[in-house]
Amino acid sequence: MATADSGGFRSVLRLPAFRQLWLSELFALSAQNGIHFVQLVLIERLTGRSVHIGLMIMAFSLPPVLFSPLAGMVVDRVPKKWIILIANVLRGGLALSYVFFLRALSGDALLIMVFLITFLGSSLGAFFNPAVLAKIPLVVGDQRLMVANSLFNVTIAGAQFLGLILLAPAAVKLVGLSGAFSLMSALYLGAFVVALRLPRDAGRRVKGVTAASGFEQMRQEFREGWHYVATHRLVRLAILQLTLVATLIMILAMIAPGFSARVLGLAPEDAVIVFAPAGVGMLLAIIFLGRYGSRIPQTWLQFVMLMLTGAGFGVLAFVSRDYSSLRIPIFDVYPQRLLPLTGMVALTALFIGFGLYSVNTIAQTTVQRFTPAGLRGRVFTVQFMLANLVGLIPLLGAATLADLLGIPILIRWIAIAAIGVAVLTLVYALRTAPEVGRPKEG
Repeated sequence: MATADSGGFRSVLRLPAFRQLWLSELFALSAQNGIHFVQLVLIERLTGRSVHIGLMIMAFSLPPVLFSPLAGMVVDRVPKKWIILIANVLRGGLALSYVFFLRALSGDALLIMVFLITFLGSSLGAFFNPAVLAKIPLVVGDQRLMVANSLFNVTIAGAQFLGLILLAPAAVKLVGLSGAFSLMSALYLGAFVVALRLPRDAGRRVKGVTAASGFEQMRQEFREGWHYVATHRLVRLAILQLTLVATLIMILAMIAPGFSARVLGLAPEDAVIVFAPAGVGMLLAIIFLGRYGSRIPQTWLQFVMLMLTGAGFGVLAFVSRDYSSLRIPIFDVYPQRLLPLTGMVALTALFIGFGLYSVNTIAQTTVQRFTPAGLRGRVFTVQFMLANLVGLIPLLGAATLADLLGIPILIRWIAIAAIGVAVLTLVYALRTAPEVGRPKEG
């Protein structure tokens, strides 16, 4: 861990190669998160339907699952600097292509192009992310690896704030969709320019390893991880909670622009009143869990946080009740409610972000604690697959429900589901109380 003697984050930021890698990652992740926000706004303006936003999220979620075997083979064989540079410049080009397509296309043709660009950009990210992770130990060495990884985890949260909450909403407001996409393209270009100075690393050929054998190995490891999850109840519960949180976050991202535009009567880009407080809530959860998380029994803490999340969605359903009856944006009918209602939405989103992040952190800790070291990677692979594949089914179902019955009714059912999962979590965890011993390290 970072110590005072090692200088903490400063010890790795003083290394020029790591500083360049870190800045490249910060620019690229900020651009990626910013593009997500602008795409959500674009689809809401284009269609006014949540199901299309759900399809866009699906187009982003599938490539990491589909291409992870191939990406692993490429990262092992091709210099990582090349992968980082190529991925950044191509994603920058894809972001800039929106400027052309926004002028040349409209309607369904533009919508299909959004899905295609999203899929291609996510496919490039499936190669970029493991290349960056594999590059870190090459530029910092083993002694500083823990500090470097910690800084990258902080950077992920920082990039979400910069791209999703700060830069993209401001750009859409000030320079429009085309200007916002151009800004994100410039961030990718900045990531490319910074990465140009990274030291070269030699790609290596692994004898006897092919894409086919890599895929077969991944299947075998997935089966081993799945078997462990299926036979250990606490781990199984934690994996289900992680999948639930990932699904709820995708659903929240899907409905936020429609909630802002269709329910409240604001602009789609004003969905930042949901995203920004939720991000603050996640930050507060980090502080809370760091100070008090170990003092409270995890079973009861998970129960309380799931109940808090369910209550938060319940409040959102309550404040949007007038739309459910009138089917007219609330502020079109009651403009005097603008300040108190947006304040209530922001405060509620903060508690939802706090609850979701807390549940996610506790569940992740449970998996790490009760899984042997030699199986953790495989178990988290199972969780990744569940979150990105199984989670898409309720996502699309929720999108359809939001379009057919309305976003407030969907939110009401989410609240009921979260509270139901909270109760089941408590009952399930109490029944598995004998299973509290940590398994032997493998």
